[in-house]
Amino acid sequence: MDGFDEMEVKVSEVVDYLRVTGQFSQALHKVIARKITVDTAREAGIEVTDEQLQKSADTFRHAHGLHKASDTEEWLKANGLTTESLENHLEENFLISSFKDNLENQANKADYLKVTEIEDTVREAIFHDWLKDKLK
Repeated sequence: MDGFDEMEVKVSEVVDYLRVTGQFSQALHKVIARKITVDTAREAGIEVTDEQLQKSADTFRHAHGLHKASDTEEWLKANGLTTESLENHLEENFLISSFKDNLENQANKADYLKVTEIEDTVREAIFHDWLKDKLK
């Protein structure tokens, strides 16, 4: 679209759109869940080192085809983000992942594996791995 880069869109317009289309509650729930999890991870003493954050950033850039610093800068600009906002997001992702690891290590996995839906999911994953190997 010509002129799209110059078009001003207010946050309130985005929020109204999400509310009208029924997507606001789901997005809000995801943001709240992230905040609760990040806060709990920090309270549990989970921290992110500079090395871990750099590895997360490298993985993110590779997954998005951002091979040069200029590619990343252009991507950030195109998405209305700052380096700081991306770093915060990556740090939060790391904290959430580490917190999930801690929960998993503390949980009795056998109880969860008894749930029919989980059993079916594991069964399908095993089948798909087997099939992928056979199709090589």
